[in-house]
Amino acid sequence: MNKQIKRNPNMPVDWQGEFLKALKKIGRILARTFAYVLNILLTLMLIGFLTGIIVGVAFAIYINNYIDTTIDESLFVSPASSQTTKIYYMEYTDRINRVGAKPVELVSERLYGAENSLWASYDEMPTYLIEAFISIEDERFWDHPGVDWKRTGGAVLNFFFGDKLYGGSTITQQLIKNLTEYDDVKIQRKVQEILTALNLEKTKSKQEILEMYLNIVPLSQNCIGVRAAAWTYFGKDVSELTLIECAAIAGITQAPTKYDPIQNPGSPAYGDGNMYRRNLVLKKMLELGKISQSEFDEVYSKELVLNVQRTSNEITTNSWYTDTVITDIINDLVEQKGWNRRVASNYIYSGGLHIYTPMDPNVQQVIEEVYTTADPKIFLTKNEGIQAESAMVIIDPYTGDLLGVVGSRGEKTGNRILNFATQTKRPPGSSIKPIAVYGPALEEGIITYGSIYDDVPVSFGNNPNAPRAWPQNLPVVFRGLTTINSAVERSVNTIAVRVLQDLTIEKSFDYVKNKLGVESLIDLHKTESGKVFTDKAPSPLALGQLTYGLTVREITAAFAAFPNRGIYNECRSYLYVEDSSGNVILQKDYSGEIVFKESTAFIMTKMMQNVMHNGTGREVSLRNYVDVAGKTGTTDDDRDRWFVGYTPYYVGGVWYGYAMPKSINTAQNPSCLIWDAVMTKLHEQYINDAKNNIAPLKTFEQPSNVVKATYCMDSGKLYTDVCKHDPRGSRADVGYFTLDTVPSEPCDTHVLVKYDTQYGGGLAHAYSNPEYVKEYALIKVTDRSFPIQVSVVDAQYVYRPLPSYIEPGSYWSVPFFINTIEPGTYVGITTTYGSVGRQFNCFSYENFDFEAFRNPKPVTTTDPSETSSPDPP
Repeated sequence: MNKQIKRNPNMPVDWQGEFLKALKKIGRILARTFAYVLNILLTLMLIGFLTGIIVGVAFAIYINNYIDTTIDESLFVSPASSQTTKIYYMEYTDRINRVGAKPVELVSERLYGAENSLWASYDEMPTYLIEAFISIEDERFWDHPGVDWKRTGGAVLNFFFGDKLYGGSTITQQLIKNLTEYDDVKIQRKVQEILTALNLEKTKSKQEILEMYLNIVPLSQNCIGVRAAAWTYFGKDVSELTLIECAAIAGITQAPTKYDPIQNPGSPAYGDGNMYRRNLVLKKMLELGKISQSEFDEVYSKELVLNVQRTSNEITTNSWYTDTVITDIINDLVEQKGWNRRVASNYIYSGGLHIYTPMDPNVQQVIEEVYTTADPKIFLTKNEGIQAESAMVIIDPYTGDLLGVVGSRGEKTGNRILNFATQTKRPPGSSIKPIAVYGPALEEGIITYGSIYDDVPVSFGNNPNAPRAWPQNLPVVFRGLTTINSAVERSVNTIAVRVLQDLTIEKSFDYVKNKLGVESLIDLHKTESGKVFTDKAPSPLALGQLTYGLTVREITAAFAAFPNRGIYNECRSYLYVEDSSGNVILQKDYSGEIVFKESTAFIMTKMMQNVMHNGTGREVSLRNYVDVAGKTGTTDDDRDRWFVGYTPYYVGGVWYGYAMPKSINTAQNPSCLIWDAVMTKLHEQYINDAKNNIAPLKTFEQPSNVVKATYCMDSGKLYTDVCKHDPRGSRADVGYFTLDTVPSEPCDTHVLVKYDTQYGGGLAHAYSNPEYVKEYALIKVTDRSFPIQVSVVDAQYVYRPLPSYIEPGSYWSVPFFINTIEPGTYVGITTTYGSVGRQFNCFSYENFDFEAFRNPKPVTTTDPSETSSPDPP
């Protein structure tokens, strides 16, 4: 057993030894702790190092694969040598068949320099101007490699810790942003911009970069570049600018509208506007030694003398066609090459391009003549002294080539001004029906030429206390059973909605937007307030009440599929574009896509020919000489009038309305009259050639699988002997059908009835005098049911079975089957000028014994179980 040894309390303590022991113990603890911490730090450093390598490699791979740090060299073509862009049309030995093409220059359409961008070479720019821009925008421009790392670092710190905006972009970076579409605020964009700037300075000199920058920088008042700004603000060439003028122009850059010397000249008292900004430029120039104190004192806070010029004598007004070509090429350069719109515009105007177009000079000249003259007999109305506007597009139906275009009425007053034919969007009204409803439904086998739909309201709203019939027709009338051909002829809204329901909204939308190229239709748009808009609905697709509308060019190109045997072509305003060296930089090849079968296109064409002869297009007189098919359109409150029509030679679309929409209020359709005036002139040669036996007129060719057939207009089926007894006269019509859809079954809508012609007429009964009884055929319609009474033209000819135990109608203003209808339900009535007259299908009640019907007396027969009463019809 161990004994515990106790220290003698009288023995002295070795404090030094104890202290040393404690220190050793603490040292060991600290050493272990330090080693542990150091181990952690080294581990973290290793992880960080490895992570850095991985991230760096990944970043390098990402840059290599996904970030393009190059800029198209063609953007740096210097137009200082005044390279003229030329536009050509194709001259054919046989234009109809496009034989023997030869390009011919449109000399009057040459592009010498952009309307708002006149190029200045570096040598033409005064030193004051160059130093003013460098001083305020990028003071170390001459020294950095494209990126000012000091400013970039400051911008990064300010982004995280500062409270003011601090720009870090150099002039080189700003140039890249102006040249490209790198204008979104994202890290990827900034990295791409930095790397591109570094790369650019390896291939371009500082002078080249500065020249390009100063020629494409936006300087308010629609000015692009310093030469345009010099002319606009001071009425002088850029080489003549003074120090204060140079400072004023350089000061605009940061916020063009805010520092615009015309809109916001500024003053010393308020320290704002252009004066405030140009004073900052002058201070910076003085600070950097670019100007002397005396030069500074002479212009600081002094008044800026403007000499505003709104136009340049170097500018000529181009045609509407040239405007359209320029816009299309800009769009394609932006989309295909990623260029900035301003740069693309400058390149077109000053790059010495050769642009080959499908324009037909004769077509363009005729449209311009009609629209410039603006004959008041066809350009009809003024509203409160405001002149209505109009626009027209003519396309080659077989290629999609844009042959002519006018974007407004009257003399064209400027370049690239608002074009109502290609830029503005307006709801098309009923002119959308052939491409959104009837064409697609015919293609899908849902309808035929003779299909029958009921022209009665589709719905009555959601308020049972105030039902309202929808949609309404124009004129406001419901005709009842209607053929598709008649619905197209008369532009019947109810039928369009019903066919759309059968087709489905999704299919209709797909045809219009995706197959026929009407990209203006919107799938879904949600505003900041949360309101949702869509064109996937009955009103937009069946009635043409689109959210924003479509362009004349879009709907005209879509219609071209019908004369082109169902093939849709994108409308092209240019064929190809060559740069100044003859290299093709853009090309629009023919690319037809089949949307409709040839039979569908032809049958739609025949129905739209009927529109011209029997329907809403009768104002077009050309129909009497040449095959013409087309469709009119009118929008809500009569704010837009449309006509899109075609012949075997051309397809043309016309819009008519006010720049600020308001009611047109004219009985005639000005769009029809304008179309007729233009097309009559364009077809004169073909008509005269036919008269002189030089060449026959072209017609719409009938496919071999389409046949004509007679059918009943109330059933869409074969016309029978029963149909001939319809009291309205012949119900036979001749239509066009494919071999698969030609009617083969007899009509089952007409029902033969005995009719008593005595006392005004009505269905006969047992008491009718046989001398007055005739046979008529009524139409069997059993599915009409309305919450309110509706006037329907054919309601008085409707037949419904009447059971023998139900009393027939006992008044001349109701149908004989009235007592089969549920209380509170209506089936339609025929009115004349708003008044209800004797209905043809009433019961001949005047000579009927109602008392005997209501109280039948048993009559003994050979079979005692049988009884009889006066027969109802």
